Amino acid sequence: MSTLFITPHADDFRCQTALIAAEFAAPSFKPKVISEGGASPGRRLPCLVTSDGLIISGAAAVGFVLFPEHHSSSGEKNSSLVRQWLSFSENEIIPASCAWTFPLLGVVNSSKQIIERAEADLKKILKVLDMHLKLRTYLVGESITLADISVACALLLPFKYVLDPVVRKPFINVTRWFVTCVNQPQFKKILGEVKLCEKVVQINSKNAKPTETLQSKGQDIPAVPPPKTEAQLKKEAKKREKLEKFQQKKEMEQKKQHSQTEKKIKPEKKELGVFTYDIPTPAGDKKDVTCTMPDSYSPQYVEAAWYQWWEKQGFFKPEYGKKSVSEPNPKGVFMMCIPPPNVTGSLHLGHALTNSIQDSLTRWHRMCGETTLWNPGCDHAGIATQVVVEKKLWREQKKTRHDLGREAFIQEVWKWKNEKGDRIYHQLKKLGSSLDWDRACFTMDDKLSYAVQEAFVRMHEEGVIYRSKRLVNWSCTLNSAISDIEVDKKELSGRTLLPVPGYKDKVEFGVLVSFAYKIDGSDEEVVVATTRIETMLGDTAVAVHPQDSRYLHLKGKYVAHPFCNRKMPVVFDEFVDVNFGTGAVKITPAHDHNDYEVGQRHNLEFVNIIDDDGFLINVPAPFLASVAHRLNRTPQEADEAIETDCTHMCRSVSPPVTPPFARSCMSMHTHREPASQIIN
Repeated sequence: MSTLFITPHADDFRCQTALIAAEFAAPSFKPKVISEGGASPGRRLPCLVTSDGLIISGAAAVGFVLFPEHHSSSGEKNSSLVRQWLSFSENEIIPASCAWTFPLLGVVNSSKQIIERAEADLKKILKVLDMHLKLRTYLVGESITLADISVACALLLPFKYVLDPVVRKPFINVTRWFVTCVNQPQFKKILGEVKLCEKVVQINSKNAKPTETLQSKGQDIPAVPPPKTEAQLKKEAKKREKLEKFQQKKEMEQKKQHSQTEKKIKPEKKELGVFTYDIPTPAGDKKDVTCTMPDSYSPQYVEAAWYQWWEKQGFFKPEYGKKSVSEPNPKGVFMMCIPPPNVTGSLHLGHALTNSIQDSLTRWHRMCGETTLWNPGCDHAGIATQVVVEKKLWREQKKTRHDLGREAFIQEVWKWKNEKGDRIYHQLKKLGSSLDWDRACFTMDDKLSYAVQEAFVRMHEEGVIYRSKRLVNWSCTLNSAISDIEVDKKELSGRTLLPVPGYKDKVEFGVLVSFAYKIDGSDEEVVVATTRIETMLGDTAVAVHPQDSRYLHLKGKYVAHPFCNRKMPVVFDEFVDVNFGTGAVKITPAHDHNDYEVGQRHNLEFVNIIDDDGFLINVPAPFLASVAHRLNRTPQEADEAIETDCTHMCRSVSPPVTPPFARSCMSMHTHREPASQIIN
């Protein structure tokens, strides 16, 4: 049987290395341990005497003999790596570790400079180790080797006495590895429970023992090295730098291999199935709530069957819980009409938001016991619906609304509404909206149409609604005025080619054209600039700025129209931009919004030169009945232009003066109450 000689000193990390290595040995190879250093036949402890009398000294050599082959990591490459770490432990870690901890433990006396240098050296060593262990559990291979035992024992004193939590924080991988090692049963049997340092020990020089005494007891304590020269420090720094680069390169390669392996072995994502309510429940019957709920939230499961039961129970009706809706309710009445969505489309996120708020209000008032009604409905959407139905007619029958006639076309609108309109109601039900569907309305229903007509007639008779000539956005295809909100206006900074539906090539817009009007009774001319040359036949004045010195002499003068037998005054108005063009602009009150206001201020003549179909009127014979810049397209193409961008339709024909109906706001001003009364 072999015999292992060790020192009796509890913190002899070299002997601890040999003892831990022996714990990994097979029972037949475990040596007899003698802790009397003086009786050792070798020069250094630990010392192993084999059964055949061979004497082996030193922790590394003894460890190689005792540590079993299957724990030393197979292969020549890994064996070399183990030897590398043993050398690193002996030559780098142990000197720095002892130089930092021994003075603090009172083993030797040392200067503050040496201690600080040792501390810095050990931190650099820990940094190298931390990088190496970032993606590894152990130093070499996938199990504990002699390298782990040697390095862990070399770091035992620092981890117990000087590496407090603050110092350990940057070295999380080293700490994880060290704790893993010392918690192995073989380590625990020799070291016991290793507690990591919580507070650095203070220097204790009073209890310092001479090095010779410790050595006489068998402990091999390395001498504190003398201060290194500048050249030595530079050499060591270069060496460490090379080692760090090598470790980084190696780490990058391992990361790359690791990521490639992950991509190959990437597990397939498990898709959670959609849980649905599969229990047969007749429409209107209450949902079976005794069944097991799914593990994760499923709206299909939760919402199923409830809405039909709510409707059947009449929860959404104002008559619920009463004999009649007209029955007095002391708690009050709450009635609200849904803002009717357009029947042409489907609900979007804005509808979901506003309807959720309205539903919350309705349900709150219903819970308060009030007689509650939230009335559903949808809007016929006027022009939008007309355009959609006309497109459908042209696509299917190659007919226009004029071919069908008014009554037949209205029937087509109703037919389309009945086919498509229920989609919105279905969406509202999916939202859980507590609407009384028996009272659903459509804005083209007879009762609603009659109510609108009656209200319109009454307001007209009362003078609230009146008719007068105004400038409007006119669609020649629809033969209807278009509201400003339906017109997409574009500001052009210069000549711009824009795509216009119905035209093969892009159409030119924004070109500033200049031409001259002669002063009546003189050879002098006034050059005007405009981007609307097509409307010059409707000009009734030329405007300049009242402070423009170039034209002050023309006050009270007239210009002659070259095509129409018309004298046009030169008016002075501040709306004119002195720096735009020539500073003089043509005024067409009947076909331009700015000119319309100028015409009203100066009492100019309004000459409408374009009819409802886009043909020229009230112009000299050569121009009469010409198409005024009209889009030459089929009705279907024209409707597409309206649907996508009303600007091009309205831009192609100047806004005409028509007599639309307007709402008088004077009554609002006359009958308004003082703010103080409203507050009180």
